[in-house]
Amino acid sequence: MAAGLAGWIGFLVLLVIAVLTVWDQVPPSPVPADAPPGQFSAERAQRKIEKFAAKPHPIGTAEHARVRDYLVDQLRSLGLDPHLHESTGIVDPGGSGTAGLIRAARVQNIVAVIKGTAPRGQILLTAHYDSVPTGPGANDDGVGVATILEVARALTQGSFAPRNDIVLLITDGEESGLLGAEAFVHDHRAGVDHAVVLNHEARGAGGPVIMFRAAPGAKALTRLYADVAPYPSGNSTTASLFKLIPNNTDFSVFHAAGFTGMDFAYVGRGAYYHSSLDSPSNVGRRSMQQMGDNTLALVRALVGADLTEYTVPTGDAVYFNVPPRLMVHFSAGWAWVLVVLAVLLVIGLVAFARIRRVVMLRQVVGGCVAVLFLVAAVVFAGSAYWAALKWIEPGFRRLLVDSPWEPRWLQIGAVVVGGLVLGVWYIVVRRLGVWALWLAALVLVTLLGVLGVALSPQLAPVLVPAPFAALGGWVALAAPKPVWRAVALTLGLVPAAVLILATGWMASDLGMGYGMYLSLPLIVLALLLMLPLVARPQIRWRRAAVFPAGAAVVVVVVSGLGVAANTPSAARPGRVELAYILDADSGRAAWVVPMTSEKSPALSSWASGYVGPAITDNPAPEPAAPRARVGPASPAALVPPQLRVVGDVTAGAIRTLKLVLTSPRGAEGIVLVADDPDGRVSRIAVEGRAVTPKAQNGMVGINVQGGRGPVEVELHFAAGGPLRVRLADFDRLPAALAGLPGYTPPPDDLYLGYSRRTVVASHLF
Repeated sequence: MAAGLAGWIGFLVLLVIAVLTVWDQVPPSPVPADAPPGQFSAERAQRKIEKFAAKPHPIGTAEHARVRDYLVDQLRSLGLDPHLHESTGIVDPGGSGTAGLIRAARVQNIVAVIKGTAPRGQILLTAHYDSVPTGPGANDDGVGVATILEVARALTQGSFAPRNDIVLLITDGEESGLLGAEAFVHDHRAGVDHAVVLNHEARGAGGPVIMFRAAPGAKALTRLYADVAPYPSGNSTTASLFKLIPNNTDFSVFHAAGFTGMDFAYVGRGAYYHSSLDSPSNVGRRSMQQMGDNTLALVRALVGADLTEYTVPTGDAVYFNVPPRLMVHFSAGWAWVLVVLAVLLVIGLVAFARIRRVVMLRQVVGGCVAVLFLVAAVVFAGSAYWAALKWIEPGFRRLLVDSPWEPRWLQIGAVVVGGLVLGVWYIVVRRLGVWALWLAALVLVTLLGVLGVALSPQLAPVLVPAPFAALGGWVALAAPKPVWRAVALTLGLVPAAVLILATGWMASDLGMGYGMYLSLPLIVLALLLMLPLVARPQIRWRRAAVFPAGAAVVVVVVSGLGVAANTPSAARPGRVELAYILDADSGRAAWVVPMTSEKSPALSSWASGYVGPAITDNPAPEPAAPRARVGPASPAALVPPQLRVVGDVTAGAIRTLKLVLTSPRGAEGIVLVADDPDGRVSRIAVEGRAVTPKAQNGMVGINVQGGRGPVEVELHFAAGGPLRVRLADFDRLPAALAGLPGYTPPPDDLYLGYSRRTVVASHLF
């Protein structure tokens, strides 16, 4: 078709364009601490992270209180008047909490306001200051908090007089279920009228800061971001997918409450997420510089604007990145124009190819079937490749987000596996003809794009490459010489290199598991569209065998390098889980590794020393993890949680119990679970806030975190029989296991990704 030197040059040009597209998204270098006062400096922000994110600080711990006080002092040093918004946040099972176990907490949000001179709304800069128990949270969400502090410092330099209020909201309890944000929108009025929320998050330790979600109708705000942010990054396809994927941040709560705005995060180096090494030394400083520069530019553009322009829905936008550092954006309504254009050009191209006697329609139909088989084969091969890696290195089975510490060699190996499948596939189906296979791939990409736009116009970036590739095909069919065919195809496939090939590679940062279903098929589809530039219709079988053999050798070599680079060590520890449960009624204790499904993850030899191989009922009152691996433990001298009945009234068919729960040992949180196989419990209230529970595994309950004083709980249930409840208090820091009889900390090449010390007592009412 276009094979030859010109075709190979075109193929290499497209690969270079894809590489440059990926390189274009690399965040900027961090600005030094001696930068001008009005400029954002990641190095200045880094110094703050080193002060407050040195240790784990989950809600309810002493370190959490220290971090809170430090942040308040930092805001005061800027001349602001911060205050603590103290309230109870609660998330029911139908929201962001764990199904069957209502999440609640006494939260202390930090709020400071830079007053506007004539406000027409508020700009909310949000991030959360609590961490998970397993790590210091320097990236998640220390970077978000430090970004807000440094942006506030830059804004308050000199004679800054904004028109609109700027609300600095550093939320509490995000890791416990978005509870600080929920409490804020429930009863705090600052920022409610014409508010624009800019939320800052991290799910890793580096990579581009992506605007991965915007509120529906935020076309005007998206346009502003694309125009004023110095390093804009985002793709509206991601925003659409996040409507379907349960991956929540505080922004989910603000959006549900009617706020408009944007959600920013980076996802590279995902192994650091929620790990013991999410420390200041592993902060993505380039990412923080990008986050800060973009936020500062957006705020400076919004402080003088009429915010009704951005808070009143103006429709959705389609947006995506192209080099050099540009964000293309247009109204979602134009997506249907793109659909019509793509469909007409592709149908016309197939008809033109038939008229030119290049293909028969039955060849294109056969090619479509073959391409569908190719995609399925690629997903299967990629999944098998990742399964084989997890068999070779069991530590990969315990990764939190399927992202190794050093993923590049393994990502390259996956791409080579995809290329190997593509090569073997072509050898088998090449008799259909290169043109037929290429047209079939283009038809399926177009159908995928049309289906995406039908589901959501914001999925239009998937369709953008189709009309350009079709135009290239039209010119190539009419071109008299192979060199012009190669040029036409190369130019037509540039959008595919940018929006399919480069996007597929960057999507691999989501993790190896996601990559096999999302990233790898995109990469292979892009390579298939480029196949006519290098494919030869006639292949000698001896030469054909060289390719799969060579690709297999490459896979083995790069996989070996990847496994060696990720062997568990003190610098790259593996994740393990362990909990200790003491039943105060019987005096018995157990070591527990909770299971979230019947399929057990691989246990390390260290964890296997505590629990047995069989999966059984979880002795802890956790409906979300009803199964566990359990082993005997020696009872520790731990005081159980206390329950006091302050009200017991039966009115008609409903009995109401009012309880006060306390932890004499000052535990981080309290869990109350009622056995409810018949759905008798109709209402649970915490501190006066009520939700309707949904039973899971025959249980309903409340998980209250915060550890500050007694907790008042009401249970409303059908009268006529006894109700058994189990009360537990818990500590989640790994240090909570220290000192327990028979406990030995994990070796340096492992870290506790889940730990819990729990004391359980039963009550019958």
